[in-house]
Amino acid sequence: GAFHQPALVLIDPQVLQTLPLRDLRAGYAEVVKYGLIGDAGFFDWCETNAAALLAGDAAAQAEAIAVSCRAKAAVVAADERETGDIRALLNLGHTFGHAFEAEAGFSDRLLHGEGVALGMALAFDLSAARGLCPVADAARVRAHLLACGFTLSPKALGLDAPAATLLHHMRQDKKMKAGTLPFILARGIGKAFVARDVPLAEVEAFLAGVVAG
Repeated sequence: GAFHQPALVLIDPQVLQTLPLRDLRAGYAEVVKYGLIGDAGFFDWCETNAAALLAGDAAAQAEAIAVSCRAKAAVVAADERETGDIRALLNLGHTFGHAFEAEAGFSDRLLHGEGVALGMALAFDLSAARGLCPVADAARVRAHLLACGFTLSPKALGLDAPAATLLHHMRQDKKMKAGTLPFILARGIGKAFVARDVPLAEVEAFLAGVVAG
């Protein structure tokens, strides 16, 4: 129950050279997430450099690691014990993603990063549907993830479960409180925020459209 921050973090980028492309791509989802949360400039960088990074370019991988570490350290420093909303922003894509991971039985049918990528696309789609985010930004996020090789269609993944089933998975989320589930939505690329006013009935209707697509 206590938080103990590390005195030192060691990262060996050469380990990335040993990973299959699918695992490397899954990890990349957590990298691009930092651009979508609060650094539009880094998302621009990702659009330009993702192909090289995924192809094994050591310099691109090192830059992505450095930016991601700085971003996470800043978030944790600002909300070390999760008393506010800042640290919750790290969950962008995870609420939707976990629902599909659960439907996949938390198996290699859907790796965590693949679920996060799908979840981030859906978070931006929902934000756009609610009039919070420019449709062009949601389309740009989806286009980038698709260009990286992610599958963003639940049907193509074989995970087009009924919306009620997916919502049931969401209700098991540890962040569920008093019948309310916070969602990380966005007002644009690099402008994520915590929304606590999203009715679950709206989410179910949104998911129904997603799985039917």
